[in-house]
Amino acid sequence: MVYVDNFGNIIENSNINFSNIDSINFELDKKYKSTNPALSIKFSNNIEKNIKYIQKLLDFQKLHIDFMTEYNGKKIKYVISNYNNDVKIALKALFINNSKKQYLFLYDNIFKSLDILWNKNNPCKFCNNICSASKNNKSAYKENGCCYSFDYSKNIFKFIDNVKLCKYLGKDKNCMTENISCKFFACNYLKRNNIFNIDMKNYILVQAFFNKKQKLVLKYNYFKSKEEIIEKLIEKNNTPFLIYYFFSKYRI
Repeated sequence: MVYVDNFGNIIENSNINFSNIDSINFELDKKYKSTNPALSIKFSNNIEKNIKYIQKLLDFQKLHIDFMTEYNGKKIKYVISNYNNDVKIALKALFINNSKKQYLFLYDNIFKSLDILWNKNNPCKFCNNICSASKNNKSAYKENGCCYSFDYSKNIFKFIDNVKLCKYLGKDKNCMTENISCKFFACNYLKRNNIFNIDMKNYILVQAFFNKKQKLVLKYNYFKSKEEIIEKLIEKNNTPFLIYYFFSKYRI
């Protein structure tokens, strides 16, 4: 067990006897007062449950429901156990009050996690700038994999226009802008052959902090800069979701 202080820092080497700390167990359906002792949270390997926990903590903040216990001069907000790195990042993000800074913090950590996953699995198996889909004649392009930007066509007889090599593809063949939508994308060849796929539903940081419109922004803005995506995430938009989705208002 470890504790989270009133600044969102996770203190892992505290040498505290947690049995002496005044705390209450976290229950999703329990009613809480405006001020409470430290909240004891036992996370699990169940992603959906952990997402609900983080969402509930966000609700507490919106409702100004607070938790705090002072012990040996230390202020303890949460006592947590069975947590992983995503939970640590989520708890840290809870304490970032500026929405743009919070989204930037989350974006960077999600991208880093995706980047590690791609590098670990190496599903495209590039060799001489040719990916595995191209080698098996399952790609529209001979080189550079999927890194070809395009515009959605206004011509009803065409789907896309202005196809060209993505301007953010660097000389070292890495993305120069850290586009998160491209990191969430896996081509049909990889998915149909059960080689590699990414399900956004498995990402606590995405599911807990972003609404339905923002998830579309994160998923479908290929070939755009990181800065453009962040600005789109903080955009105020009151369009009903179905209209927002149908007319692709999530695209930059």
